[in-house]
Amino acid sequence: MTKKQNILFNFILIVSGLFITPSLTAQDLENKSSLSQADSLFKERKYTESFEIYHQILENEGQASPQMLMKMAYIKEGLGNYSQALLYLNKYYLLTSNKNARTKMQDIAEEHTLEGYEVTDTDFFKGLVNRNYFLVNISILAIALLLFVVVVYRKFWSKTNAYPYAISMCVLLIVFFFVSNFQLSPEQVIVTHDHAYLMDGPSSGSDLVEVIQKGHRLTVVTEDDVWCKVMWRDTEVYVKQSMVEKVI
Repeated sequence: MTKKQNILFNFILIVSGLFITPSLTAQDLENKSSLSQADSLFKERKYTESFEIYHQILENEGQASPQMLMKMAYIKEGLGNYSQALLYLNKYYLLTSNKNARTKMQDIAEEHTLEGYEVTDTDFFKGLVNRNYFLVNISILAIALLLFVVVVYRKFWSKTNAYPYAISMCVLLIVFFFVSNFQLSPEQVIVTHDHAYLMDGPSSGSDLVEVIQKGHRLTVVTEDDVWCKVMWRDTEVYVKQSMVEKVI
């Protein structure tokens, strides 16, 4: 194993130790057995075999634990497939908002001259909100309910000004509606194949804008079964769905 792989492996161990939690979901016994088998293969350094099982679990469940995603990223980087490594690091980051994972993505992007990995503090905050989606919504509703009680008390019992509290409650309810119905982080895709053609329209007969390599991360505008409209250097372009994979 190379020095670079050793560094990432140590990173996996540290991060997994921070985020491992007991699984209390209603997974069936077969999937639990498969996960256990994949973990055993990973410990034995049979990475290709373990990845196949991890990938099947992800396909079946539609989701994965942070530690499983980190192992998948590690395996893909070890095999030299940096675009797939970035894909699973992205998925991991969305679940954890871990700054080390973000730094790792930026390092890989810089090494391969990839675009779309600039992250601001605002993006980090949005990630935290998405990660704690349920807690945020419950907290907003609890505060709104408290404000409602205050409004009722001041309006009907103490006969004092209740408008500031009523306005605050309405603002919170608007925030609750926004958080509940709109994802704060934009949908993104990663180019997973080299020679991805960016077109100025959703057709193979459209004008070619640019040909890009795998690994770039693009923000999605709209999509259909064949084409995905994305942002590339502040311009809306189209790329085939078969050339990209969704981060979310």
